[in-house]
Amino acid sequence: MKTLSVTKSIITLVCCLMLQTTFAQFGKANKIELPETYNFDYIYKLKMTHKKGDMTMDYYLKKDAKYFGFDTAEMSKSSKDTKMFSVIDGELEVVAMFMEMMGKKMVQKTAIKTSDFNADEEDMSSYDVKQIASKTINGYECEGFVSENDKHIITFYITGDVDVSFNQVFGSSNAKNLPKGFDADLMKKYAENGLMMEMIYEDKKKSKNNMTMLCTGLEPTDFSIDTGEYRSMLGAFGG
Repeated sequence: MKTLSVTKSIITLVCCLMLQTTFAQFGKANKIELPETYNFDYIYKLKMTHKKGDMTMDYYLKKDAKYFGFDTAEMSKSSKDTKMFSVIDGELEVVAMFMEMMGKKMVQKTAIKTSDFNADEEDMSSYDVKQIASKTINGYECEGFVSENDKHIITFYITGDVDVSFNQVFGSSNAKNLPKGFDADLMKKYAENGLMMEMIYEDKKKSKNNMTMLCTGLEPTDFSIDTGEYRSMLGAFGG
C-alpha cells in the first residue's frame, strides 16, 4: 500500500511544482546543500490507467538510498527543448527539480516533510484482506492480496525479489493501521525490498474513480545527476 500512497503524493507534488512561478524562491530550501551526485540503479516504469486517460511515470531507484528520482513527460510536454528530472531526498527533506532550458541547467529546491507522505496514507484498519494466487509480472514472482471495505476493493501484487524499494525513503506502513486479517509478518518481509508491481483500485460507489497501476518494466540503469552542473534559477539568468 505504500507505493499507492507515495505515487498519489508524487502526482500532487508534480502538479504543484508545475504551477510554481518560474523564478519562485523557496526560503530555507535554497540553503540546503545537495550531495555532489545522485546515482541510480533501476528505472521503475509505472503506467496508470484511468477513465480520463493514461499517465506514465519513470521512477529512478537505488539500493539502500534515502532518495529516488522521477520523470514524466507531463512535466515537459509543453516544450520539446525543456528537460526536467526531480529527486525526492528523504534524508535532506527536499525535492530538487533539475531543469535544462534555454541552454542552461538550473535546479529548483522545495522543502518537504517526509512525514507528510506517511500522513497521506489511508487508514487501512477498516479493510478486510485476503491473500490470492501469486502471479509473475515482468519476470518477478509476486504475491497477491485483496483488501476490501464497504467503499473500495484494492487488489495488489508485491514482489520481494528486488533490492530496491520506496520504503527506504519513507519508511514502512504504520502497523497500527493494518487491514483486518493482515499478517504482520508480511510487513517485516516487505519492509526493505517490497515493491508493488500491480494495483487495481475499484470504487464501489463511483466507478469513475477506478484506476489501475502497473509496473511495465524494471530496468537496470547507470543514470546519475551531477548536481554541481546546475545553478539556481536566478543565478543561471544572472540574477
